[in-house]
Amino acid sequence: MAMYHSHHAPVPPAQAHAFRQGIHDQVIGVVMFAASAALWIFPMVTHDGAKDAQVNEAVVGAFLMFVVGLRLYRGSSWRSDVVVGLAGLWMIASPYVLGLQKTDVDNASRVLDIAVGCVLVTTSLLSLVIVRADRRAGGTIRRH
Repeated sequence: MAMYHSHHAPVPPAQAHAFRQGIHDQVIGVVMFAASAALWIFPMVTHDGAKDAQVNEAVVGAFLMFVVGLRLYRGSSWRSDVVVGLAGLWMIASPYVLGLQKTDVDNASRVLDIAVGCVLVTTSLLSLVIVRADRRAGGTIRRH
């Protein structure tokens, strides 16, 4: 009797598509939402640092929670991934841009902004790569 090892068998296309869609819609979406929530909640909890930096974090965080919430509810599109990626780039740059305006940016805010920005840029790029891989494999990850 031959032993069958499932890791040697090819994954059916429908199963591969379902896996990619789950990673794309749920896993990456939840990471994006958590990063957005941290950005929105942190200034309200700490009340430390410059008000300009806190307002920036709160506004961008609330905007991203809306965009990513829609992404989780309706599915993603390349547009939402680009919006999240651009917001991530802004969060990376914002401590320096606000610093050029002679605004004092607290170190904790700077670390949070850069860390969240890196998470957002990375997850948006991963999401775009997954959509492209799914498209090449003949899958149909929802694009709204």
